Amino acid sequence: MSPLAQVNAQENSHNWQLVKDENDIKVYLRNLSYSDYKEFRGKMMLNTRIEELLSFINNASFCPAWRYKCIQMLNLSDGYIYKLSSLPWPLNNRYTVMQSKLQFDKKNNIYTLHLKNIQRKQLPKHIQAQLPEQENTVQMRYSDGFWQFKLNDSSGIDITYQMHGDPAGAIPSTLANQGITNAAFVTLSNLKNHFSARQ
Repeated sequence: MSPLAQVNAQENSHNWQLVKDENDIKVYLRNLSYSDYKEFRGKMMLNTRIEELLSFINNASFCPAWRYKCIQMLNLSDGYIYKLSSLPWPLNNRYTVMQSKLQFDKKNNIYTLHLKNIQRKQLPKHIQAQLPEQENTVQMRYSDGFWQFKLNDSSGIDITYQMHGDPAGAIPSTLANQGITNAAFVTLSNLKNHFSARQ
């Protein structure tokens, strides 16, 4: 294992601090030794079908309605996703180009949607060609994590949403860290409200 992978493995199971517990949604934060920006983990349970949940999450047109600060999302080819998020003036809006991969652990009945931000210049040429013009936006340095969906016996789905980001540019970590709790809680709250309204 690489040194960074060893650090990730060691930090994967501990150091989480519960910072919000409301409406059956729990949000945890932790510090990472290699970053000034905190990582978040949000957890909740939904009563819905996995097919409906995955369809909703992967629908780019729904993004502004439920994902925190989302302005636009585009499904590119080969599982790549472009997402533009708003930042308050005078900061430039941030975008990510994430490679999304869905895995299913049949033994434990767990679906995991892995997300990894890849820098624009490192993307395949045909993916670069599908991106909007950069103009006055800035690509995040990191935006890596996953959605995890564990199917339980009561027809419910235990959801974990975990991400670590680095917005790049001149944004103090203290300012960025203030919004991390909302990134988890608002996103999960909106997701929960959408499926609750359908019942």
